[in-house]
Amino acid sequence: MGLDGDPDDYGLPKVDIVVPDDARELDRDVIAYHREQRQRRRRERWRRLARPFTRYGIAAPFIASAVLVALISGVLMTVVSPRPTDHAIQVPPTGVVRHRPGDTGGALPPGNLIVNGQRMPVDTLINVAGLVLIVPRDCHCDATVTHLAQQAVGQGFQTWMIADGRSGRDADDVRRLADTVPRGDAIPAEDPGRLLSTTYRAAGLTAILVRPDRIVRDVIRGIQPDRDLTPDLRTLRTP
Repeated sequence: MGLDGDPDDYGLPKVDIVVPDDARELDRDVIAYHREQRQRRRRERWRRLARPFTRYGIAAPFIASAVLVALISGVLMTVVSPRPTDHAIQVPPTGVVRHRPGDTGGALPPGNLIVNGQRMPVDTLINVAGLVLIVPRDCHCDATVTHLAQQAVGQGFQTWMIADGRSGRDADDVRRLADTVPRGDAIPAEDPGRLLSTTYRAAGLTAILVRPDRIVRDVIRGIQPDRDLTPDLRTLRTP
């Protein structure tokens, strides 16, 4: 620039340039410059955030609200909805099924019987495989009892005869009945506590089939005169 303030050789306009003597006088200008830069960057960030919504115009707030409602509904349904109940799978037992004493398939019930005036535990008297006959009163079954006892002897088994005290039959009747069986193949026993007749719910002439391990194989009630127990007695040898 010329010394008189006229345009210089390059044709630039006249500019007054003041150079301060102390650089600290420029602090306010520097602060203002940085403030303007921060405002510009802030405007740029807001512009970038709003850019996806500008394409939808006035519908953008509604779309955003619908998305927000859908998210909240999904979370609530996940939290509030009932959870499925785990159903336990029942596996049948693989071990040996144990029966209670007195049940078919179980041991003889604990208790005592009387033989020749001597009290004996049930499992001590009936200590081998055989046939236990519970005889009711007025059964008129002498021939049937003899026939059943002979069937047991034919299969190598013992027979016991017990009075059904519930019907009023006493031990003396059973002893007389046992005497009619040839060769003493039937052992009469007294059951004063009505243990066997009650436990096995005797009805009519009842037969209890006992295995060699003193487990009750079967209970047969209401035996008729022509009943053949041979097939049932043979099963006593099968575990």
